[in-house]
Amino acid sequence: MKKLDYIIVGQGIAGSLLAYKLLKADKKIIVLNDESLPTSSQVAGGIFNPITGKNLDKTWLADKIFPYLKDFYLSLEKEFNATFYHETNLYRPFANEEQQKHFMRLTDEYDLGNYIKIISANNTEYSAITNTLGGLHTSFAGWVNVPKMIENFRIHFRNREVYQAEKFVHEALEVSENEVIYKDIEAKRIIFCEGYYASQNPFFNWIPFNPAKGETFLADVEGYNIAEIVNQGSWIIPLGNGKCRIGSTYVWDKLDWETTESGRALISSKIDKFLLPSYKITNQEAGIRPTTKDRRPFMGNHPLHNNVYVFNGLGTKGVSLAPFFAEEMLCFLEKNKVLMSESNIKRFYSLYSL
Repeated sequence: MKKLDYIIVGQGIAGSLLAYKLLKADKKIIVLNDESLPTSSQVAGGIFNPITGKNLDKTWLADKIFPYLKDFYLSLEKEFNATFYHETNLYRPFANEEQQKHFMRLTDEYDLGNYIKIISANNTEYSAITNTLGGLHTSFAGWVNVPKMIENFRIHFRNREVYQAEKFVHEALEVSENEVIYKDIEAKRIIFCEGYYASQNPFFNWIPFNPAKGETFLADVEGYNIAEIVNQGSWIIPLGNGKCRIGSTYVWDKLDWETTESGRALISSKIDKFLLPSYKITNQEAGIRPTTKDRRPFMGNHPLHNNVYVFNGLGTKGVSLAPFFAEEMLCFLEKNKVLMSESNIKRFYSLYSL
């Protein structure tokens, strides 16, 4: 019987970062991950952006999480000797005069000077897109190559012999007051980081997830050389040498991992409104985001089992939230730090019933 501190189920963004931080804290862990399942982490665009939406809303906790995520990812790249963090910033060309006036008014009303600046019309840097009205340039934005980062974490865990590729069978878990036992593993605690698959977890299937399917495609765009992410209803992430990832869709009523012609057509219809060069689609991908109804993470312990935990629900802002909240979860587990009420699953305890 292996005696450990933690069992972590799932190796997406949440599971990877939390396992990494627990290892840094000298905890004995095992990561159990079913590699046969499709995951949102493997197809994620990985965009981080402090200012989002039609009303230029500042991302929740932006002033805290964005400096933190930059330091974390740069340090991680150095340790792994890999590159997956890309601070490209983001450009939003005005779609029409009404939107231009709306965004200009908001930039005057809100204190967004640290994040937003106005770009003049027909700037030659954006010759590959329609830019007759100018737009908004957002600093501290960019993207993380999530599949590459996840693979580097997997190598890291394997090298330390703390990773097992296997399907977790919930019915095989034995929970007592002071420990959990799973097959030949005895641990003090277990943490479920299963993403969308938490809906099938008998311990946490009562939590109000609001999963959303998303599709993106990869394309070769002729002569494309814009360095920033461009976003006008749909977004374009530059991957270099004219290769781009373009997305994405949001579907809540048909949750599967299959790509669709309708998804491709919808993205193309939005991109064609402002992308000028021709492009060739080379691949299409689909995933299910573990989004939540209140757009806040799910963190904390089960109402009846103090050694059964969840760290999930990072959703569309996973790469932004994960570094900061993995540290919050670590401090909660090891230092008894109180979780933020907005992220603590205690806010949904009333939904649980035996």
